Amino acid sequence: MREFDLVVIGGGSGGVRAARIAAMHGAKVALFEKDRMGGTCVIRGCIPKKLLFYSAQFKNTLDIAGNYGWSIKNISKNFKKLIINKNKELKRLERIYEENAKKSGVKIFHEEAFLESKNIVKAGNLKLFTKNIIIATGGVPKSLDVIGNEYCINSDQIMELNKIPEKLSIIGSGYIAIEFAFIFSMLGAKVVLICRKNILRGFDDHLIKLVKERLIASGVKVLLNEEVKKISLKNSLKKISLKKSKSVLLTDEILVAIGRHANIKGLCLDNIGIKLSKKKSIIVDKNLKTNIRNIYAIGDVTDRVNLTPVAIAEGQFLSDKLFGGINNKKINLDNIGTAVFSSPPISTIGPTEKETLKKYKNIDIYESVFTSLKYSIVNKKIPTYIKILVNGKNKRIIAAHMFGDEAPEIIQVLAIAIQANATIDNFNNTMAIHPTVAEEFVTFKGPSRRIKRV
Repeated sequence: MREFDLVVIGGGSGGVRAARIAAMHGAKVALFEKDRMGGTCVIRGCIPKKLLFYSAQFKNTLDIAGNYGWSIKNISKNFKKLIINKNKELKRLERIYEENAKKSGVKIFHEEAFLESKNIVKAGNLKLFTKNIIIATGGVPKSLDVIGNEYCINSDQIMELNKIPEKLSIIGSGYIAIEFAFIFSMLGAKVVLICRKNILRGFDDHLIKLVKERLIASGVKVLLNEEVKKISLKNSLKKISLKKSKSVLLTDEILVAIGRHANIKGLCLDNIGIKLSKKKSIIVDKNLKTNIRNIYAIGDVTDRVNLTPVAIAEGQFLSDKLFGGINNKKINLDNIGTAVFSSPPISTIGPTEKETLKKYKNIDIYESVFTSLKYSIVNKKIPTYIKILVNGKNKRIIAAHMFGDEAPEIIQVLAIAIQANATIDNFNNTMAIHPTVAEEFVTFKGPSRRIKRV
């Protein structure tokens, strides 16, 4: 039986980072991946979806081109070509992930692995003995628990369609559902969004309101406080029976985007008694250790913060600690920036206004709604909205929220300022770059609102 210092199960962003760093520290490392190297983000998530987002954004550019003196005629789109080019890029990234891991000294097995014991990982006829195990198998889309769910597709499958559906119904209200609603609406589909409650739970109320308005302006029919009773076929279409309104929708495709859950199927975790949460994700401590001393888990399979940069940071932290002797690092899950690639995008760092008011007694709120220069000479005005939440006691920036073009790029930089404990005075003392949208963050004359809680 071959022996290793570390076996990683899962070849996504977190698993590959953990394997590479461990190998670079001198550990003998094996990695198992049953599908394609790169995981959810590279193959089925962030990257392909962002490419589709870029394609959809050309509609907005074409819509306003006339106001900038361009006369564009005979426009057509070739969705198949987009998918072909998208898949070429994914293959390139997949190859890079595999090559980089191999260059670092990682032995890769393209097999589905499971835990036979706390030190033995098995895949087919292959058995490896290992001192340490990292589970980095990510998450998978949740399915809809109704009659007829076999007629639905998930967020993995929708990016493999070879044509734009004439009618698309999306079930869900989170960022995946919202992003695909914008993408396919702007690509030409008639989109209906079915939400059990409101959209984008956990985001700032002002951002939610603006995204909802833009969905409607983009032609998306938004059904709030609605649920699906059952799904069936009617000729060549799919029939959705709604529970509360008792109405019926006929559609070409149904996307279910109601969240994801930990991908633990086939790992045989029961064999060795690894503890799971109520949601069937792997429970870990602050050092990413499970209840079994030599077995760790990182990324979405732990269902803590399901973001690629978090999985990468966890993989780096863990291998540095286990094999690099670096013990003074920790994973800080506070103030993690997030983005929703709506049209325009929203992005946020830090708590919402409601959450901030619960934690702090003295809050200064700086906010601005304006039409950026880009839209000043066009008929179709799209607003930009920014908000900074400031601790009124020491003037430190608590959070920043933005709706508008390039919001994720701008908020990423503000995240550094918040990490560095910047104050509103630091912002006010910064010279603006003009004319830009970002200059609004450093040209406030004072707070828009002050809230003092007794």
